[in-house]
Amino acid sequence: MNSIITIGIVISILLGVSGFVASNNFIIGIIILVISILYFVFLARPIYSRYQTKINRFHLCYHFINTFIVSLSIRGSISSALDNSLDVMPDDFHKDIENIETFSLEEKFDFINKYFRFHVFSLFLDLLRIYEEQGGNILEMSSHLLDEVRLIEDYISTSESISRKKIGEFVILWALTIGIMVFMRFALSEFFATISSQVFYSIGILAILVFCLVTIYMAIIKMTNLKIKGWNDREKNK
Repeated sequence: MNSIITIGIVISILLGVSGFVASNNFIIGIIILVISILYFVFLARPIYSRYQTKINRFHLCYHFINTFIVSLSIRGSISSALDNSLDVMPDDFHKDIENIETFSLEEKFDFINKYFRFHVFSLFLDLLRIYEEQGGNILEMSSHLLDEVRLIEDYISTSESISRKKIGEFVILWALTIGIMVFMRFALSEFFATISSQVFYSIGILAILVFCLVTIYMAIIKMTNLKIKGWNDREKNK
């Protein structure tokens, strides 16, 4: 989350400086700088934070389910498999579920289910209930579930890869656009001297840079829109 604030401050400064240079108006530069910083702090950061939480939680969910099933196939005990799975989870996970040791086995699973919130984890719990009641080979019973979990993990990885590519294209497009605006300030100095005193010109520069922020917002919304059943359903019901 700190990374997007750092990036946001850099972008805000670049847009503010570009606005000042392109318009030769210090007020325009300050307005763009302030709007950009407010945007990244109060809009972009929460969106990115929710996105990071979602993908981090699923990575943990994926790791937990795989570890649990392997442990259960070896130990044959649900409680032992749970203890082993919890032991190998990262510190951040334990900070979020502290005091779970005092819970009963059923309460632990309910708590972890609320923490992950994904539909595949609910299916995982249903599978455990069937295993507890009927027994069987847990590796064979869980094969379809593991395939589905891997598909979601692949979906997240592919989405992140596509997002990085689109971000690169987006940055190049707007860098060229703003570069042309700044270049015209110096290449067409006589023409610039004529129009820079006009109010519509400064407003036009301001509008272009604000539109840049709007497109950044739309891009972030699109790139962070991972549809994972369970998590998204909970978000809609909030």
